[in-house]
Amino acid sequence: MCGYYNKRRMFLKGFIFVIVFLTVMSLVLMLLWNWLMPAIFGLTTINYFQALGILILSKIIFTGVGKRPSPYYYKKRHDYWHKKFEEAHTNENEEDSKDEEVC
Repeated sequence: MCGYYNKRRMFLKGFIFVIVFLTVMSLVLMLLWNWLMPAIFGLTTINYFQALGILILSKIIFTGVGKRPSPYYYKKRHDYWHKKFEEAHTNENEEDSKDEEVC
C-alpha cells in the first residue's frame, strides 16, 4: 500500500509542477510580448490565455506531440544494427575464404 501512495504523491507533485511551470512561462511570455512586440512591430498586446495558447502552439510546432523514446532506446537500436552489420560482413568474409579454398 505504501508504494501506491508514493506514486500518487509523485503524480500530484508532477501535476502541480506542470501547472506552475505553464503559469509562470505564460506570464513571462505575455509580459515579454507586451513589452517588445507593440514597440518593435506595432502589434497589439495579448492577454494571459493568448500567451498560453502561443506557448502550447510553439511546443506543438517545434517539438511535436507525444512521448519520445529515451536515449537508451537509440543506443540499443544502434548496437543492434551494428551487430547485424558485423555479422553480415563476417559471413561474407567466411564465404569468400571458402570459395578461395575450393579453387
